[in-house]
Amino acid sequence: MKTQLKSSVFKNLFISILCFTAVFNTTVCSALETWVPVKDVSLMVEPGSILDFSSLISPPKPIDSRIIINSQGHFSLENQPEKSQRFLVGSLGFGSSLGGFPSHDLTDLYIKQYRLHGYNMARLDFVEATLMEGRQKDFDFSPEQLDRFYYLLAQLKSNGIYYLLNGLSNDNGAYGDVTERWIGNKGMISGVYFDVDKQAHWKKLIERIYGSTNPYTGVTTLKDPAFAGMILVNEGNLVFVNRNGVKPELKPYFSKWLKTKYGSNKALKAAWGNELQADENIEINQINFPKPDAWTSHRMSDLQAFFFDTEKKTADWMTQYVSTLGFKGQVTSYNLWHSPAAQAIRGQFKWVDMHNYFGHPEYIGSQMKVRQDSMLQNGASYVRELASAKHLGKAFTVTEHGQVFWNQYRRENGLAIPAYAALQSWDAICQHSGAVDLSYAPTVGRKNIINPFAVGTDPISRATETLAALLYLRGDVAPALSTISIKLTPQDAFDKSAHLGNTPADVSKLSLVTGIGLDWQPKGTPTAKQLNFDAEVEFNEPGISSNKNGVIKQVKSTQNLGLKLDNLAKQYAGGLAYKFSKVKMIADDRWSARVQNLRNAQLINTDNLTNAEQGIYQSDTGEVVLDSEQKRMTVITAKTEAVVFDQPSTINLRQLLVLSANAAALVAVSAMDNLPLATSKRMLVVLSTDARNTNMRFSDVEQTTLLDLGRSPVLIRSTKVKLALRNTNRNLLKVFSTNLRGQRQDAINVKQTDTSIEFELDISKLTHGATTYFEISV
Repeated sequence: MKTQLKSSVFKNLFISILCFTAVFNTTVCSALETWVPVKDVSLMVEPGSILDFSSLISPPKPIDSRIIINSQGHFSLENQPEKSQRFLVGSLGFGSSLGGFPSHDLTDLYIKQYRLHGYNMARLDFVEATLMEGRQKDFDFSPEQLDRFYYLLAQLKSNGIYYLLNGLSNDNGAYGDVTERWIGNKGMISGVYFDVDKQAHWKKLIERIYGSTNPYTGVTTLKDPAFAGMILVNEGNLVFVNRNGVKPELKPYFSKWLKTKYGSNKALKAAWGNELQADENIEINQINFPKPDAWTSHRMSDLQAFFFDTEKKTADWMTQYVSTLGFKGQVTSYNLWHSPAAQAIRGQFKWVDMHNYFGHPEYIGSQMKVRQDSMLQNGASYVRELASAKHLGKAFTVTEHGQVFWNQYRRENGLAIPAYAALQSWDAICQHSGAVDLSYAPTVGRKNIINPFAVGTDPISRATETLAALLYLRGDVAPALSTISIKLTPQDAFDKSAHLGNTPADVSKLSLVTGIGLDWQPKGTPTAKQLNFDAEVEFNEPGISSNKNGVIKQVKSTQNLGLKLDNLAKQYAGGLAYKFSKVKMIADDRWSARVQNLRNAQLINTDNLTNAEQGIYQSDTGEVVLDSEQKRMTVITAKTEAVVFDQPSTINLRQLLVLSANAAALVAVSAMDNLPLATSKRMLVVLSTDARNTNMRFSDVEQTTLLDLGRSPVLIRSTKVKLALRNTNRNLLKVFSTNLRGQRQDAINVKQTDTSIEFELDISKLTHGATTYFEISV
């Protein structure tokens, strides 16, 4: 089925009629687009095919060595401590709405597919919700689901795949008699901070699920070396839990905290001044909280410090408890929110985890809305927010990321996250969720079409994972040549910022050019590590000073440039005193100064393309270039060359040339025989555009607000691109389309020139239906 209206006059008239009725259909709203169905039902990668990435990970043998954090602050195996280990994490989408944990036979198929996709770690979410689905009594886990859960963990272990688990995923915990487990109504996430019953429930939950012996491994899950890390409470930050206003029941605890700090209401009045109202008195637990969108004040500073202390104490007792049960893996928590105070609380852990999305769905009444603009256009702020959460000397992972369906630009994520994760040397990345699906014809669940946060059924999100295996896991993109240390003190975290604060744009943009990391200084003084560096450069406001004698030139891998978080970038605080336009103008000026400092310090070469005025960012390695104004990003490495573009034009990389294109796309070519692209004899081509379900309907012409999610088959937006590839084997090379399983399908016509091959990829002309993959080989 190809949905294309051939008469431009009729097309325009038809679109006008739809605009008048305010009901828009995927198949006609984009008037000049062609949508081609995915015909193959199976989604299972064929062993030995061009999509078989199992060679990128260790052989399938049982895990016997734990994950530790080595002296460089990276994940490594306990038996190879100095060899840092990256992990491509596959999210396991086995929630109750998707059929729950699969049978043993299906589990075996899934595990095989996870290896074929190149995943060496897995993440399970909402375990307790799946085990408690339909159960009436507390902790009365479904025997069938519990057995399948244990078998799944055992099979991951025996196949060499580590796993991450949440201590608590859901607000309902393991309480019974819950009609809809995905709607939190038991208050577990906020309750673990002060409610002794909820704390006891959390402990029992850990003991019952993870402290019991797995019959398929003979050890408890907590003692299993395959259990790499526990997120104590997923997305449980107090600032997030109270994002719509701090709950009144916290007043006694805040009052007690204030009394401990100040001693009396009189002393609090002396400190807060006129901020303390006449009707407020901590002696009687009468204290008001700042509004969620309030900016800096004594009240806001103390509330953030109170949150910090509370979260620290909670993480401490949780960590101690799982340790007493025998857990020796890594722990972390508070993996959400971007304010400096949220960054500070994550600094307590040896492992820092973070979540972020571009185009996270919003609900307008009962209707779902997803933004339709480009992630690259604003300087990839979604990626920069993640990069700004990394702490120096600590393992850093992103266990939830995504440019969410049905954002039309989500192909951008396929280059941005893998490339910058590799540049910043993150330890693990995970696109959420459901990384692998076996078929578009599931026996249970809703996996026959694309849903938001469903990677396995979305050809565009799957292409992101493909490139993540190559650019990030395989290491095609090189790490940054330098790392900038960003000082973060309690004053930065609590006094100079608020709930809606963020890392200033002029600081976070550094992550697009070189390595960055936070240096949390809880006492507000430089650490010994910093003092040991002779070459310390202070980027003062507006960030133009340099060190003496050019000593910094001698420090190649650990440049130390102290950056003050001045909180000028209040991206989410539109109603505050600073107008966004003024904030942006100041931040832009400061970014220009920072770029000049990078050049003065010779952290980027004179020919580096970074241009503050034009919105261009080039990595210090030279491999990654983002042109935000053009919504274009390129990656040029020895084994992979790629470009994602919005406006078609001739694009010359090194070996790869885009000679022409009729629509926006991502084009990538990667050597698959461990040779450089220039001499490779086996290469994978990725062509990613957009994908939708048949007959999706929207209430607006921009296609942001959903009326109907549609039906099968899944459609891929067609494009026609003409490519050239410079290769020494050009006279031998052939080009094939493949299906989503990696199986060869149509032969593509190839033209040999004196230096290259030229070929045209036209999704609408393929006999087997739509795909995102092609193969070049001798």
